Amino acid sequence: MRKMKKILSVALACVLTLGLGACSGSSGGGTTSGAANSAAPAATEAGSSADSAGTTAAAAETKAENSDGPIIVGFLGWSSGADAMYGLVPQHLLETYFKKVNAAGGWLGREIDFRTYDISGLDGDFSEAVNAANKLIQSGAVAILGPSNSTQGAAVAELCNRAGVLHIPSSASQLVTVDDTGNVRPFTYRSGPVNTDQVVTMASYTYSELGNPKVAILYETTQVDTVDMAKAFKDTYTGLGGEIVAEATYQINDVEFRAQLTSLAQSNPSYLFMPVMGYKEAGYVAKQLSELGLGDIKLIGNYVYDTEDLLTLAGPELEGCIFATDGDLSDSRFDEIKAEYQEYQQATGMSLHMPGLKAFNEAKILEYAILTSGSTNPDEMRKALDETAGFDMITSPNKGYDPATHNLLGLEFTIKAVKDGEFETLGKYAMPGK
Repeated sequence: MRKMKKILSVALACVLTLGLGACSGSSGGGTTSGAANSAAPAATEAGSSADSAGTTAAAAETKAENSDGPIIVGFLGWSSGADAMYGLVPQHLLETYFKKVNAAGGWLGREIDFRTYDISGLDGDFSEAVNAANKLIQSGAVAILGPSNSTQGAAVAELCNRAGVLHIPSSASQLVTVDDTGNVRPFTYRSGPVNTDQVVTMASYTYSELGNPKVAILYETTQVDTVDMAKAFKDTYTGLGGEIVAEATYQINDVEFRAQLTSLAQSNPSYLFMPVMGYKEAGYVAKQLSELGLGDIKLIGNYVYDTEDLLTLAGPELEGCIFATDGDLSDSRFDEIKAEYQEYQQATGMSLHMPGLKAFNEAKILEYAILTSGSTNPDEMRKALDETAGFDMITSPNKGYDPATHNLLGLEFTIKAVKDGEFETLGKYAMPGK
């Protein structure tokens, strides 16, 4: 974990060299991707502070000049390649929602100018996210929604907080809302649970409700999200008295896991905890466990498992799999969204999924901030979010934000299992509130 933080710190230092002057301004909307710029030496601490003050003032001036025009809102999504569903599904949900908002008169009588950017950089590359964020900041965006990847999310958070632009990502690592020095990023607010909260809930459930079984862990080492989750599960489970009998790792884009599974099976685990940021990896592991005759080892997962596409890939082999997620898609609260989404699903083959709904929360959080404050001024919006005791969100209730971390409080998690090729809801669990 210490090594992962060091890698992310180097990445954030590079963000300063790709900073707000790195890209020419662009006021055009549409789905866009940017190429990486050459890196220059990182700014000194004093220089960074001076640049931050100047950038914030310039951003505030731009917003003031456009206070009667459209409200520019940006979205950064992983919208191309093999995992395009994680960007395209929330992008469609957000576009549909903002069209309805505009048809009803917009927010504060102003139309929403919604601009989307594809930031599908390879292997955790953050340069496309940085370039897109620069363009949005320079164009006078009042808020940037996304991304979901935490390495990219931390880089975008660095830029938004230097510029004084509200940032609402679905990135789940604590390093997105809290910097390496332990200080909260004042303009970045999370749109769902920090990944460790959800995993702690799953570890506690495994210990108390599944009878303290032997558990092995398999996780990917190049993404801060998966490293965070593996550590949180291990620390919580062993802290309760549970036994982690073996661990193994893999690299991003791996599709072959038989060697790791064979090794892990020698320790006779009943369950394999496998946190993922793409559902296909879990599907491949379930199928390969079955092929190796190790089907008695059941998977424990995170919210990314919560998509019908995973059942399509490996439904029979997932029997007995169990995971925690941000809400129950069978709840009536999702009926309208599912009905509106059907046509898009039929056209694209992309199922509605929980990561997409968590990103959809971003619009509701921004809406609350603007309508409660009666302003698109970043400090006024921050005040509204800092003082709330809870607000309407797509996935689950909440009790506002922890001021020290900008994590949402009082969130409700749903435990699901795979039974007879379908998802079955086992129960709901709420995190402590204020």
